[in-house]
Amino acid sequence: MNMLELPQGQGSGFIWDSTGHVVTNYHVIQDASDIKVTLSGGEEFSAKVVGVDQDKDIAVLQIGPLGPAASEAQGDGSSKPPQQLLAAAPPGVSGPAPAAAAASALPGSLPAGAVPVPSVPVEPVRVHPLSLCSSSADIVVGQKVFAIGNPFGLDHTLTTGVVSGTGREIQSISGRPIQDVIQTDAAINPGNSGGPLLDSGGCLIGINTAIYSPTGANNGVGFAIPVDIVKSSVGQIIQYGKVTRPILGISFAPDQSSEALGIKAGILVLSAREGGPAWRAGLKGSSRDEYGRLVLGDIITAVNGVKIKTSSDLYRVLDKSQVGDTLRIQVLRENSTFEVSVVLDSNNPPPPEQPKA
Repeated sequence: MNMLELPQGQGSGFIWDSTGHVVTNYHVIQDASDIKVTLSGGEEFSAKVVGVDQDKDIAVLQIGPLGPAASEAQGDGSSKPPQQLLAAAPPGVSGPAPAAAAASALPGSLPAGAVPVPSVPVEPVRVHPLSLCSSSADIVVGQKVFAIGNPFGLDHTLTTGVVSGTGREIQSISGRPIQDVIQTDAAINPGNSGGPLLDSGGCLIGINTAIYSPTGANNGVGFAIPVDIVKSSVGQIIQYGKVTRPILGISFAPDQSSEALGIKAGILVLSAREGGPAWRAGLKGSSRDEYGRLVLGDIITAVNGVKIKTSSDLYRVLDKSQVGDTLRIQVLRENSTFEVSVVLDSNNPPPPEQPKA
């Protein structure tokens, strides 16, 4: 399916927790040098990127600075005392607002006839995290949904619709498929990207991410990343600053290229990274002979007994696996079939230890 991602430069997001983390799509803030977040009350904050997950098109931002802890619970399910965010200084007040204003009001520092203006205290801004749906597995076709966002710069716009389908698949910026995506007919337009998709109880069930449209405007076919994927990625980003996933350590041919080579089902291995999981298990990549002819490498046909027909099948298995898991991989090499065991590595290996003096 030819997906049209919503444009970079404008978008939506939502408060994840009471410490000021904001979640949006990665493609909204990709390559941005300056990020501003405007809350529903009009307060504007500069934001820094905590981390991103390109494979799932998710980014986590941090807004602040943080004020004193609020006395009331914020509803994000956290046991930590919630925080308040300090609003930007009022117009005309720069630097530490109270100190600057007090200094200007000292006797003898004002022109004759001038009246000192009292300082305006900086008021804390409460942030209200969204409630999270328990699991995207509970989502059913036909249920009512609400999309909130900033379409065409019209902030805090709400549109309604239903879940049109589940288990859809779209491509992320990294080229890796995002699976189990929610399809909805709630109007999603440029600027909605990164905003929340809510159920009738106001709970987050997904992040509005893409539309299918030849014109770039709403065509009744929108897609949202399900909350289960969001919770997994955001949790790792907040805790570690990055997302760790298991890898085989191979590069493989696109599905269309494999079909052109006569491979009806399976993953054609182009290369196995030296020292990586597949290389350690003995998998071989494709090569050229002395005459420049292509010599096909190994073809992965099944993993843990599950047939692998396309790259999506392989990614689906990897998404359900953990670093350190052992996979039984069925391989076709020339005219023989055999099985090898592969122990998955992390896509973010720890840095090598420095020599000790």
